[in-house]
Amino acid sequence: MLAPIMKRSEVLIIAMDQPLDSDAQIRGKMANLERRAARQSARFANLDFNAIQREVNRNLLRLPLLFSGKYMGMPDLMNYIRAGRKVRTIEPENVSSYYSFANGFTLNGIFLFQYLRKNGYEPSLVQNYSLADLPKALEKNPLAVCISSTFLYLDDIKEIASRIKAIDSDVPVIVGGTLAKKVLGGGWDVAPQTLEWISGFKGKVDAFVIEGHGELTLLKLLECLQRGNRAHEFKDIPNLLIFDDSGKIFFTHREEEQVLLDDTAIAWSEIPRKYLRNTLSVITSQGCQYRCRFCTYHRLYPKVRYKSVEALRDELRQIQGLGFVRHVRFADDNFTANGKRLISVLDMMREEGFDFKWSAFARASSLSSEVVPRMQESGCEFLNMGIESGSRVILKNMDKRLDPDQAFNAIRLLGEHGIQTLGGVIIGYPGETRETFQETVDLIKKSGMNYYHPYLFYYSKDMLVHEDRKKFEIDGVGWVWRHKTMDSVEASRLMTEMIGLIDQGFTDGQQKTWETFKLLRGEGYSTESILRLHRLKRDLQVAQDGKTGEALDLEVSAILDRMEAVMRANHGMPE
Repeated sequence: MLAPIMKRSEVLIIAMDQPLDSDAQIRGKMANLERRAARQSARFANLDFNAIQREVNRNLLRLPLLFSGKYMGMPDLMNYIRAGRKVRTIEPENVSSYYSFANGFTLNGIFLFQYLRKNGYEPSLVQNYSLADLPKALEKNPLAVCISSTFLYLDDIKEIASRIKAIDSDVPVIVGGTLAKKVLGGGWDVAPQTLEWISGFKGKVDAFVIEGHGELTLLKLLECLQRGNRAHEFKDIPNLLIFDDSGKIFFTHREEEQVLLDDTAIAWSEIPRKYLRNTLSVITSQGCQYRCRFCTYHRLYPKVRYKSVEALRDELRQIQGLGFVRHVRFADDNFTANGKRLISVLDMMREEGFDFKWSAFARASSLSSEVVPRMQESGCEFLNMGIESGSRVILKNMDKRLDPDQAFNAIRLLGEHGIQTLGGVIIGYPGETRETFQETVDLIKKSGMNYYHPYLFYYSKDMLVHEDRKKFEIDGVGWVWRHKTMDSVEASRLMTEMIGLIDQGFTDGQQKTWETFKLLRGEGYSTESILRLHRLKRDLQVAQDGKTGEALDLEVSAILDRMEAVMRANHGMPE
């Protein structure tokens, strides 16, 4: 009997779809929210669903800087200054000449690239679909196109898959990653409306991998394709949502994949330079042992797994050996989760004396006088903390297991050791009132927190707070909701007040400020300069809200002059 003929082994990976500037990203996000609201509105007869979403969007659009007709994050404003105070259009061909998240690094893409190459495939990585020449990328007639949902909306994935099929109707499209697991991992328990909507992916996506890890499932899919099988023959492969011969949704049987985190370590010295940046991300653990009632992460990764200190040492040594990395971002959900291990990691980094600096997500209650000096000595310069609220009432409702005094003391301790802080806060959680909101504002102001990022409470049945829906009288979903003490319109309106109320802590609107920090540290800006730029950007927003005419023009010009001086001092202006 002849062995089956094995087909080509090229695989195309698409890791994210990041618009080239903040204006496109923000407008796209608002449009996506309104499309989603239109799909969901029929489920909530007691809410004027579409009208509420539009009003929430109007409030959220007051958070970013609107300048020269464009919504601007920090990189956009700096590009405006670099271009002689003119708005320039960023194109795929010139994006490397600008500060842009679109030109960023994707750890999910790098991991999948390495994983497929280790298993005998020839992967090509599109880190950002917005920069891709898709017809050229498909010229090699790949075995499959793998789209990661980690940094994509499903609406965007549908559009990308449609374009792929328009170019090559025969190439299989496989979608996996965090969002696929989050939305579809419940199988037939997923809401009927969601499944009906997913049925519209028939003919565009051939298989969704709905296992949290899914790498082994992906290999089975690719092996099946190499044997010449088509999508309708995937039924024996676990952890999939596929479409049967009649076009109906079919879930295959489930098998949990066991993955050792040491096996996910990146061999950085073997990754092509074109995929790397001056700032890189590293995972040292996955999962969270806490059960905050607003979070769904524990459902995706209920077990906490750690990379060994020695595997991490080797990975960081390879990054050091690259010779160009200025900053490493530890992308764990909670880098400080295990206190004993944290000390071991910090001591290892102190021993190694790496040249790069680093940042991470941390839990305020883990930051002690034993830990923080070690962080400073090992190169830490920036920490994100999920502060969530300054109100004990709200923190208790969240089951956050954090006291505002712990957050306050952690921020002060970090500041004493020269480590900048960013606090994430949720506005509108059940029980929120104007008074509890003010407690959050007061904590940010009094603690000396350098940056903050406000999140509008997002409601999902996958959250533990869903068990409390009768107690709090919660109705709605996503960013369209009301409960006993507030609704999402009021909560989003309160968020718009924060820039005016908080004069010594800063945010980059709807952009994630830690991403701005990473980008600018990679470009060589000092931490003090980045903070100064954010201070000036806030001054610009406040000026636009309070002045008009010639007085505004003079104030704006003076602020831009000061920003330009900071940029020149960091070699950020063209010669």
